[in-house]
Amino acid sequence: MKPKLLTLSLVSAITPITLLAEDVTTLPTITVEGERLPEPGISREKPEDMVGTPADAGDFLRDIPGVSGTRMGGHGIDPIIRGQSQTQLNILLDGAYVHGGCPNRMDPPTAYSPVETYDSVTVIKGSQTVIYGGGGSGGTVLFERKTPRLTEDKFIRGQVGGGYTTNSGTKELFGDVTAGSTQGFARGIIEYRDADNYEDGSGNETRSAHTSQTGNLILGYTPNDKTRLELGLEANRTEDVLYSGAGMDSPQADNDTIRLKYENQWGTKADVYYSDVEHVMDNYSLRSLTAPMKMRVPSKSKTQGGRISHNLLMDNEMEWTMGFDYQHNNRDANRFAGPPNMPTPTMLQSIMWPDVDLTQIGMFGEMQMPVRDIHILKMGLRYDRVTSEANRAGQAAMGGVTPNRLYQQYYGKNADVVDENNIGGFI
Repeated sequence: MKPKLLTLSLVSAITPITLLAEDVTTLPTITVEGERLPEPGISREKPEDMVGTPADAGDFLRDIPGVSGTRMGGHGIDPIIRGQSQTQLNILLDGAYVHGGCPNRMDPPTAYSPVETYDSVTVIKGSQTVIYGGGGSGGTVLFERKTPRLTEDKFIRGQVGGGYTTNSGTKELFGDVTAGSTQGFARGIIEYRDADNYEDGSGNETRSAHTSQTGNLILGYTPNDKTRLELGLEANRTEDVLYSGAGMDSPQADNDTIRLKYENQWGTKADVYYSDVEHVMDNYSLRSLTAPMKMRVPSKSKTQGGRISHNLLMDNEMEWTMGFDYQHNNRDANRFAGPPNMPTPTMLQSIMWPDVDLTQIGMFGEMQMPVRDIHILKMGLRYDRVTSEANRAGQAAMGGVTPNRLYQQYYGKNADVVDENNIGGFI
């Protein structure tokens, strides 16, 4: 009897399942959409999505996780990525290196890059690429402009905007207009900013006022969707910059940059640029003189260079990027001193940058390929030939002191010609 009872129990248990299986309902297709996961250590931002009015590009970068910055005043924030800064970062402004003109870094590259005039900002943290120059152990920051190709239906586009900050009374205006045809375009970008000093939480006024103006003209030739030739002219003018964290202010900081860019459907890209920075700082024109002597430091920084690269995509989805780059920078800065009753100091008190030439020639190769479905293998290798020379290291300033004499006193060596062969890479 027990076996029969067991059989009946099994049949009773199976029968309802069979009946349910015969009544099938087909559900409609459900589509689930999601955003692609970001690459580790890489942030891509659009300035149009920012909240508030950043003081400059350095202020904008500080809102990105892992990025901070230092400042002397309300303008010229020097970015820091993972504790590294200055020449440990490769910062490119629409493909060009712009090295500041102040020996005390009142004007880092971000001081000449009003973020509203760019289409995108990419931060690559750490050593994850060798394409954009030697060094860059802290990371790479790319401020980029990419003008969309115009269509027959949309041959003009533009936007205007502005902002106001109550504390400091910062006023900002900008405009961006593109016009042309499918074969080419002309794009004009302007930006104006004026800021007063701001008050801290205790109501104390902090020196941070500045005025800046920027103008860009970009002429482009676009015969098809993947071929582009651009000529860019940019001018930055910054005046009356006050610094609470320094013993001087900057009555003038100017930058002019020329860019020529090319890319085609076969994966070849080329960038050529020239940047000219003129900077002045003093301790008397924008503040009351408290030192026994007037001090004035005019300085210059000129940079020229270029890069040519080629992308090659293999059948196995392996992508190669290979190329060459060149960069030359010249810096010269003098500090002049004079008595309080002298209108403009004229005594050469110190040679801060003794007409220094720094030349870098490099070649690089970078590869990335998918590994299974969720991993990417990426590696790169580059070689750089670096040469530096201080052309005025033997020139005497006030008291007969030369830069070489100071170098011997503090570092135990002269400013001789230096040649280096550097190899770097990552995996």
